[in-house]
Amino acid sequence: MRTQLLRATGQQSNSVTDLLEDHDIRRTTAAIDTYINRYLDTDVGQPQELYDAAHHLIRAGGKRLRSLITVLTCELVGGSPEKALPVALAAELLQTASLIHDDIIDNERTRRGVPAVHRVFGVKMAIIAGDLLISQAVRILGEQGNPELLAIMGGNGARMCEGEAADMSVSPDRPEAFKKKQYLELVEKKTVSFLEESARMGAVVGGATESQKRALTEYARALGFAFQLRDDLLDIDSSMRTRTGRSRSSLELKRGNYVLIQALEMLTQEERAACLISLAEGRTGPAMRAIKATNAAELVQEAARDYVEQAKRALSGQPPEYIRLLGKLADFALVREQ
Repeated sequence: MRTQLLRATGQQSNSVTDLLEDHDIRRTTAAIDTYINRYLDTDVGQPQELYDAAHHLIRAGGKRLRSLITVLTCELVGGSPEKALPVALAAELLQTASLIHDDIIDNERTRRGVPAVHRVFGVKMAIIAGDLLISQAVRILGEQGNPELLAIMGGNGARMCEGEAADMSVSPDRPEAFKKKQYLELVEKKTVSFLEESARMGAVVGGATESQKRALTEYARALGFAFQLRDDLLDIDSSMRTRTGRSRSSLELKRGNYVLIQALEMLTQEERAACLISLAEGRTGPAMRAIKATNAAELVQEAARDYVEQAKRALSGQPPEYIRLLGKLADFALVREQ
């Protein structure tokens, strides 16, 4: 499966390195990391364990994709990147809070290569740590003096909660949930909303026109779908391999996955029913065999590529340098391996 995925993408090396070799993206990422680390050093309170728990995943790193989008979209519309950094930080805090709570819901063991927060600090402290991050994100945005930023974050946060609640109800016992339309609606709320929020807040801080806001939101929306489809490909690849300490796959959690849904569409009604029954019973083997027996992975990668092209088209008419940078982030969605 690993070879199959690489062949589907045409990628022979780690694209993270390629992305970071871009001088402007490297500069922006370094500025974001410096700003976040300074915040962590000054974000103190009692009890200390609460702040240690809140900072645990942030210190573990991450792609900083949302922060990059926030800063780059701000610059694209003529704003100062320094003005975007607090907003980018707020987006990182909110996203981290959602990850902490997600890991509790799914009882995950690891996140970003380190033990999940609730595994280190306990479930109760992890819940409060997530709440602290949300509170800090609201405070930081409130200090910017622009109520539109709070409205954007609150609206997208509500969509994310709706998506998480809907995801909890997904089960192989309800076959109607394993269809593309329903799955993409869930992705729109859980994943796409965060990227839309990042782009829109960056545009607002930068003083964008309404047409620029629409274009950048459309870019982020398409990019969000591309990222999720690639996530689903990597998730299936991970479940094909034995790796100590890895997070459980969507199949093991009995959740939806676009690759599986694509494969199910290519089965007979009887084969589809048998596959879902096995998942409900905790057996992932039939689903894996169905994916291997079809060209589902290639079709999903092609769908992700279509979303990337949609994202790039949304940038038409924007400054060339930012078309290049945001286009590079979009291409990264197709080939990333983590």
